Amino acid sequence: MNIPDPQTFTDPEKLRKLMANAVRLGHPDLAFNCQLRIAQLVGAGHEKGLEREFWTALAAAEEFKTAANGKTTRLAKLRTKHKRVGAQRMLGDMAMEPTVSEGFDVLVAHGRSDLTGEAIVLRNEDEFSVDEVNAARKKLMEHGVNSAEGVGA
Repeated sequence: MNIPDPQTFTDPEKLRKLMANAVRLGHPDLAFNCQLRIAQLVGAGHEKGLEREFWTALAAAEEFKTAANGKTTRLAKLRTKHKRVGAQRMLGDMAMEPTVSEGFDVLVAHGRSDLTGEAIVLRNEDEFSVDEVNAARKKLMEHGVNSAEGVGA
């Protein structure tokens, strides 16, 4: 069976069709990679750096929620807060939260801890307070993610 590489796709709708087929045929890893590619395409629409990383992570979380709910799901609270305070503040606040998000657990379970908000904070630590960076590092360590593994992309 010839399995297409999601990284070669640039159309989110074609990726969604591939993802649906992957789910139907029992290929959860391919479906997950389609979700990540869709998130990368969303992120690519934003300027490089923190904004792009934030939007890629948010799109990934929305794709996971959509798959779980069976219908398009947008994380309206996060989008609204981002509009109000921006990516830096959003990610800093996430790092300081005592718990991790659902998206965090999904990404770590699939070996993509580099896409968590906490990993984004560590990669861009010069844009965050020492407390935010330390909180992000602590969360990653508490969930079995080596800091070097979490920040590598």
